Amino acid sequence: MKTQRLILQCEGGLHLRVAAKAVREAQGRRATLHVDCEGCPRANACSILELLKLGAARGTPLELTADGPDEEEALRALTEVFTGGGGI
Repeated sequence: MKTQRLILQCEGGLHLRVAAKAVREAQGRRATLHVDCEGCPRANACSILELLKLGAARGTPLELTADGPDEEEALRALTEVFTGGGGI
């Protein structure tokens, strides 16, 4: 199991397009992925509703957790989405 801490950099926070991109990245991996932010319930990165319920604004610290054969690649992909917008 690997974890990655980061600051959400997406303009507008964790909105629908960012969440959808994160879900697409998470669903294509052989790893279980979760997103945590302080004061929020843990979100499954494969669930757009759970990600949106985080209500994370730009600048919110997030902790990503991955467990499985693709955990390192999965963390890199999600980190790119949450810090660079993943091209959004």
